[in-house]
Amino acid sequence: MYINKLKLLEIEGTFKMFPFVVCGSDKKLYQLDHFKNRRTCYFKKLTYNSQRKAYRINSQWVTKKRLLKLIILKKETIEI
Repeated sequence: MYINKLKLLEIEGTFKMFPFVVCGSDKKLYQLDHFKNRRTCYFKKLTYNSQRKAYRINSQWVTKKRLLKLIILKKETIEI
C-alpha cells in the first residue's frame, strides 16, 4: 500500500547558474527533482564539506562564497 507523504518546503531563494538548487527556510540547500540526460535526479538535501567550504552540486565543488554571490531571494512554498 502506497502512503502519500507530502511535505511542504518553504523556499527562501534560488541560484542563477543552478536552477534546481534552492535554499530552504532552515538555511539548508536542497536539489529538486529534475531530468538530466534522460535520467531522473531525485529530491535530496545537499551536504556541506567544511574542509573545502563547499557543496557538491552536479559532481562539482561549489564554494559557499560563490553561492552567496549567485543567490536570488524569493519566497515560495512547494510540495515534495
